[in-house]
Amino acid sequence: MRIRGIPLWGWAVAALLYVGVAAATAHFAWNRAIDELTEAGAHQLDLYGASLKSELGRFEMMPAIVARQDSVRALLNAGPRAAPELVHTVNTYLEAVNQEAGSVAVDVIDLQGSVIAASNWNQAVSFVGTNVSYRPYFKDALAYGAGRFFGIGTNTGIPGLYFASAVREAGKPIGAAAVKVSVDELESAWRRPGEAAMVIDGNGVIVISTVPEWKFTALRPITAQQQREIQASRQYAGRSVEALRYRRVGDWGTTAWFGRFPDPRGSGHTTPYLVMSRPAPQAGDSIMVLLDVAGARRQQQLALGFVTGGFLIAGLYVLYAMQRRRTIAEKLKAQDALRRANDDLEMTVAQRTAALTIANERMQQEIAERKRTEQRLRESQQEVVHAGKLAVLGQMAAGLTHELSQPLVAIRTLCDNARTFFERNQPAPAMANLERISRLVDSMAVLTGELKAFARKPVVERVAVSLNEAVAHAGLIYEARIRDEAVQLDVKIPLGTTVCAEASQLQQVIVNLLGNALDAVRNQDKRVITLEAVKSGEEGRVLFSIADSGTGIAQEVLDHLFEPFVTTKPRGHGLGLGLAITSRIVEAFGAKICAANREEGGAQFSIEFASVTSQQQTSCMGPESETPHGR
Repeated sequence: MRIRGIPLWGWAVAALLYVGVAAATAHFAWNRAIDELTEAGAHQLDLYGASLKSELGRFEMMPAIVARQDSVRALLNAGPRAAPELVHTVNTYLEAVNQEAGSVAVDVIDLQGSVIAASNWNQAVSFVGTNVSYRPYFKDALAYGAGRFFGIGTNTGIPGLYFASAVREAGKPIGAAAVKVSVDELESAWRRPGEAAMVIDGNGVIVISTVPEWKFTALRPITAQQQREIQASRQYAGRSVEALRYRRVGDWGTTAWFGRFPDPRGSGHTTPYLVMSRPAPQAGDSIMVLLDVAGARRQQQLALGFVTGGFLIAGLYVLYAMQRRRTIAEKLKAQDALRRANDDLEMTVAQRTAALTIANERMQQEIAERKRTEQRLRESQQEVVHAGKLAVLGQMAAGLTHELSQPLVAIRTLCDNARTFFERNQPAPAMANLERISRLVDSMAVLTGELKAFARKPVVERVAVSLNEAVAHAGLIYEARIRDEAVQLDVKIPLGTTVCAEASQLQQVIVNLLGNALDAVRNQDKRVITLEAVKSGEEGRVLFSIADSGTGIAQEVLDHLFEPFVTTKPRGHGLGLGLAITSRIVEAFGAKICAANREEGGAQFSIEFASVTSQQQTSCMGPESETPHGR
């Protein structure tokens, strides 16, 4: 039986070879990784031992130094009869020593075990008056001259290491001096990712640990005698010492062993560690380091992956060689078949050549016909272009007539007003009207100059234009109409609002929109037009809107509102070019215009302009725009 051309026994031999090499490689990678982990653990134990000796050793001589102070011996000799001044002197001395050394507390204890002076004498939780005769460090200091003990403070509940030294007078102890040291900084310095470190006391209880959940748990069973001694010394502040739930799963030589410990993250699972330990610098204690073996497992998996990849590459190469061999054989067969087919093809080509010759002659005739058709098409296109020019000229003439009609009406109104003012002997208002007429004439000159826009694309110079002045100009043009038709004009534009535009064209835009709004409210009971400008959400933009209280715009008209010759006015009242012209002018400003019907009724036109800050007095930043193609 063969699979892909290879006998079944060949596949079996390859599988056995792969299993053997993979197993050997995985075993070698695991042993090497654990050896490296063991070396790292031994180095870490050296560092932890040195740091423990350095950190705690600097406090070990403090009790002996305190015990040599004359004021301390004088206080112990005086006992309860000590003068308050002496007690204060010793307390302040202990407080200064504690601050300089960075310890938790420094105490002076009499022979009965009562603390008669302490560094925290003036704090809310003071050790003064506390009896520590049950503490082993006090007993060892009186019996052997010095004592050392790790326990939890009965007053504060804070764990720490106690050092004590006997205070002697004439060779006899008269009391003791004690120092309490915190191990929090030591635990913080020992914390490393993928590693746990701890110190175990003589009872097998973890007293220093980088994993807070493991502190004050036992690594071995606590005997009844040890429990009684622990309770008598209140070493763990009355806590019951529970066993740490771990499992020893194997040894690694004589220096390390494997164990599964509770996950420090509290997931409920156990984590495998390589465990190493050695005696601590202080007698009776030991230092233990737990190294996560996940990295060693990854190295083993990586080695296994390399072996698997190598076998896959070799297998693919073998399959490729066999496939290539089959391909060459098939290629030779194909060449023979190709020669036979070539003979048949030559005969077929001769037959098809005659047919192609006939088809080629027909194609030449079609090409000549298409050339004649293209010539006629070009002549038709020239006629269409000429007709388009004539249509554009018609739109230009109609648009110019539409734009000049409004200024002419305003000039007529201003002339009548000026004549009235002269008749009343009021030359000042009359001169003001004449100045306005002059400006309107200039504006009309600008409008007539727009005829050049149909032959070329001039550049529009956008400058800082006052929106307030443009709106005031439009209101002036329609002042008489607004008054006669009783239209309420609400202008909500902050003073100093400027936009990027061309002054005369901006006035033309607002005049067109305001005129349309007046037409929309002409036959309404409520005639209100609102002009408003606000800062847009987009930085540097101003949103200008003009809303009316009319009937709104039909949807079929709204979709084509800005196209030429689209209007809602009766025949003879407009050509439908005003909004098309307005749209092209606004686009030339680099702005956007849109129209919509309001929910409360009426229509609203909105233009989003580029804003100009007060510092930009003369020009607008940004690319220049082109004038519209027609008005």
